Amino acid sequence: MEKLGKHMVRSRKERGAALVEFAIILPLLLLIVLGIVEFGWTFGQYNDIRHGAREAARLAAVNANSETNMGITACDSMDLTTGATTIEFTDGGAVGAEATIVVTSDHQAISGVALFDAMLPSAITSTVKIRMEQPSTNWGSGTHTC
Repeated sequence: MEKLGKHMVRSRKERGAALVEFAIILPLLLLIVLGIVEFGWTFGQYNDIRHGAREAARLAAVNANSETNMGITACDSMDLTTGATTIEFTDGGAVGAEATIVVTSDHQAISGVALFDAMLPSAITSTVKIRMEQPSTNWGSGTHTC
């Protein structure tokens, strides 16, 4: 670089250097940004599935009419998760017994980058165990699909 007065002037050899450096760094930068977005999306799906499991468990503990009502409650409370979501109910029986709600859904990638698919789980599962506050006379063990 030559100095002409107050201004620096680039020589012809240095004019494309910044563009070449940016072209080298761009793929890595995009990979990092897409990784952050994909991880955030996966975390959001997990929170969504966890919320559905908690809502079904809350209904099962205090006022469950049937597995269908608990399944519909779980499905309605999940916003990000679509497609084949399986909800399994394990009957608690008497008051004070433990019941289990398991919600499983396929992971839905947002970026479509195969590298992230290999690093992230293929299915997201949330398990909630509850103590029965009322006997589960109207429902038993079963599954529901959204």
